[in-house]
Amino acid sequence: MLEMAGSHELLVTLEENAIMGGAGAAVGECLAREAVVKPLLHLGLPDLYVEHAKPAQMLAECGLDAAGIEASVKARMVKLGL
Repeated sequence: MLEMAGSHELLVTLEENAIMGGAGAAVGECLAREAVVKPLLHLGLPDLYVEHAKPAQMLAECGLDAAGIEASVKARMVKLGL
């Protein structure tokens, strides 16, 4: 993780689970423990009820399909001036 943080301008975590307390949080904790300041983008399920549907449709509605992930990463890069 530290090697990745040293060679990238933005770190993105992606999980099919809740963001809060998930893998992305562990990445943030690892970096904080080592005093590494790096922009992070955590993508995952929102902390709210998601209507039942086919898995692909549910992921798309949460922005976790390919188009949603790409849009989120691009938006963060623009915000960071990258």
